[in-house]
Amino acid sequence: MPKPLHLVVPNLNGSAYVQATLESLNAQGDAVRWWFQDGASTDDSVVIADRFARDGDEVRSEPDSGQSAAINAGLRGCGGDIIGYLNSDDVLKEGAAQRVLDTFENNPEADIVVGGIEYIDAAGLPTGRQHSGNLFHLADALDIYRYWFEGKQWVQPEVFYRRSLFERVGGFSEDMHWAFDYDFWVRCFREGAKVVQIPQVLTGFRILEAQKSTDAEAASQEVRGAALRHLEECWDVLPPIRRRLMRARIDYDRYARGESDEAQQSFFSMLVGNPLWLCDPWVRRRIGRSLASKIGWN
Repeated sequence: MPKPLHLVVPNLNGSAYVQATLESLNAQGDAVRWWFQDGASTDDSVVIADRFARDGDEVRSEPDSGQSAAINAGLRGCGGDIIGYLNSDDVLKEGAAQRVLDTFENNPEADIVVGGIEYIDAAGLPTGRQHSGNLFHLADALDIYRYWFEGKQWVQPEVFYRRSLFERVGGFSEDMHWAFDYDFWVRCFREGAKVVQIPQVLTGFRILEAQKSTDAEAASQEVRGAALRHLEECWDVLPPIRRRLMRARIDYDRYARGESDEAQQSFFSMLVGNPLWLCDPWVRRRIGRSLASKIGWN
């Protein structure tokens, strides 16, 4: 059996929560080895990590270009056959690592194992909300309005994968800031990744006041851009009508939000060039609400 589970903990000035994170990893015993990849923090993060490091754990601190670069550096250095990363304000639930390892052992065809998360507050207390992603195929990952934006997305700490998949895919895109995990999962599916889901909460995902709604909008914009790019690159892989409707939704949404190069064109000229907009109920509803707002209907 491939043991232990190797997890990277990317961190930048996260000293307020690092202890709780590393305690949750050490509580897994020999089932986990961790690699603390710090981006040259100016707080006590590294001091805390050094205090909790066991034999086989690693603490590194060096400047980087962002979270995805730190994760890539850690995952390439940490070794291990089963890997993942856990943010330095999240926690791994009791017994989660062994459950992940057992699932990979019992499902040798699996490239990815996904469980669930529990949302916790700043004090580490459960908020009463849980989540479990529901993605199994490339078409689902690319259908962002029916899956990613409808609560079926993966929340990163619930996902673990084989090193062989990470190496085939080539790691996380370091030119992305918000949606590098989404882009990575799509590239995994494009490589034929097989997913096994287990009905267990594996991690606690901390929700902080500093996580603003503007962050969510920036992430959504990156997701739309990544989905559009992948649709264009694997156009022939998907059923024709589904891929065209996916593209129509993304094109309309980006136009309506001013994200596309055609944002300055009139709506009616865009509609003439995109007749599928009227074939999609979701787009029709958006258009209807937009027109009603412009003419003052309630």
